[in-house]
Amino acid sequence: MGAIALALAGTARIGESPVWSAAESALYWTEIHDRKLRRLDALTGESRTWPVKEKVASFALCEGGGLVAALHGGFALIDLERGTLTRLAQPFAAELEVHLNDGRCDRSGRFFWSGTLHEPRTKQNGELFRLAGDGTATRMVGGIIASNGIAFSPDNRVLYYADSRGPVIWAFDFDPATGAIANRRIFATVPRGEGLPDGAAVDAEGCYWSARFMGRRIVRYLPDGSIDREIPMPVDNATMVAFGGPDYRTLYITTGRASLGPEELARQPWAGGVLTMPVEVPGLPEPRFKPDPALRRLPTESLA
Repeated sequence: MGAIALALAGTARIGESPVWSAAESALYWTEIHDRKLRRLDALTGESRTWPVKEKVASFALCEGGGLVAALHGGFALIDLERGTLTRLAQPFAAELEVHLNDGRCDRSGRFFWSGTLHEPRTKQNGELFRLAGDGTATRMVGGIIASNGIAFSPDNRVLYYADSRGPVIWAFDFDPATGAIANRRIFATVPRGEGLPDGAAVDAEGCYWSARFMGRRIVRYLPDGSIDREIPMPVDNATMVAFGGPDYRTLYITTGRASLGPEELARQPWAGGVLTMPVEVPGLPEPRFKPDPALRRLPTESLA
């Protein structure tokens, strides 16, 4: 395990959803409250920003280009080259006071998964949705406050899913052929005072790396749910991790400045930026979502 470094300084209130594009040697991520999508070229160090009219909570790359995204109000396709947005399923009512949050494709790229978060974070009315290639969303699990930590085992047979306000991480059996989940069980619980389980990723050994918001650490869990190691962070709010680099041995870490006052920010100059850390066990390529071609012909609107 190597030293933590600053890949790109930033001031994000909440940076999230880092996704590595091997074809571009680049990292994409979202700055949710600033309504921005970001890209960092790992070879040149150049960065690019796209303003977005609606908060983007999470996303995945698509086959054929573009992104599938969990906007706060529903699912969408995003074309960064054309600067357009295509709205898909809007599977929940506004009066529920929820919005989509963490999201990820399963290993086949057949489905994009995202769950909702109750914005006052007091009601267990959140749900996990499964978006299919035809743009339809199916409710899979309910009774959540703050959906987070979605990740899949290397063999695509286990779905991990967290409620940050539990704070708990569950595991489900996942059937890649049908998209069904079953056998919900507790994978890990987080002791009070040690942060909230936020975004996560799984490495080639099937270990689950969980960022701890307000916990100043990243935790690597073994497949049996026991803790293998805890890596201290130089910031309070690590939000999500992603494996990248030519050999997937670089861990990218998004962070946030939310809840930090002036004195805390002075002590945490890297908060709001993107961090990196070399790791011994590589990660796995992230699958690309496979949207039906018909979705590309739906009406579009301006991205910004």
